[in-house]
Amino acid sequence: MKSNKQSHKSFKTLWLQVDKENTDKHQLFFKEHSIRNQNPEHPRGKTLFVLNIPPYVTTEALKSLFGKCCGPICNVFFTTSKGFKTAYVVFEQESALERALEFPEDSIIILNDDHNVCLTGLAKWCQEYNNSICDEEEMKREIENYMNNYDERIANKLANEKAITEGNQDNDGWITVTGEKKRGQFALARKESAINKLQHKEQQKDKKKQLINFYTFQIRESKKQNLAELRKKFELDKKRLQDLKSKRTFKPF
Repeated sequence: MKSNKQSHKSFKTLWLQVDKENTDKHQLFFKEHSIRNQNPEHPRGKTLFVLNIPPYVTTEALKSLFGKCCGPICNVFFTTSKGFKTAYVVFEQESALERALEFPEDSIIILNDDHNVCLTGLAKWCQEYNNSICDEEEMKREIENYMNNYDERIANKLANEKAITEGNQDNDGWITVTGEKKRGQFALARKESAINKLQHKEQQKDKKKQLINFYTFQIRESKKQNLAELRKKFELDKKRLQDLKSKRTFKPF
């Protein structure tokens, strides 16, 4: 890289014009990408940092813009996907970056030419809509291929099952039937604790199904029983409190 290119700290400008018939122009800002912690994807001396790129400019269009004016390009990295974009343009040679930095301030580059067409506005929306519509013939072929493969898999499966069944048949015509289900690796172990847990769970389900205190006399009896338990507990608490008072060593009264 030439020494005079190392002194570029501010951005340079470049005018972008959609086509030769359109007189409207858009201004791009660019400079050499050189920072302390350089990304390996953006090598020093070969990377151009470009700002204010219009939303309709694609990767191929940007490659064509700088490729035909400066030199071959390795890759283009967009940092934003919506609105006006920012990009890193990586050239194959350092001389291509030098030619990009030598653009005059009033230079104009044309986006659309005979070799490159970047659609905008209504034409771009029409193309996106047409691309979103599926081809009926292609979809039909995909469905037919899928169904043929599916029928073939089912036929092979039935043939294998028939072969296994015929292999298990003994001389008297009897067939040994085996279960197809197998315990998975995450199945519960058949231990006593697991069995007790399942039984307790079933008992809880049965209790929920039972009608408790459904009749009036059952409600009356349950209230009497709860009241008797509360009185018994109250008497026990009184006795415990008296025992604690009698055991106290300090008696202020």
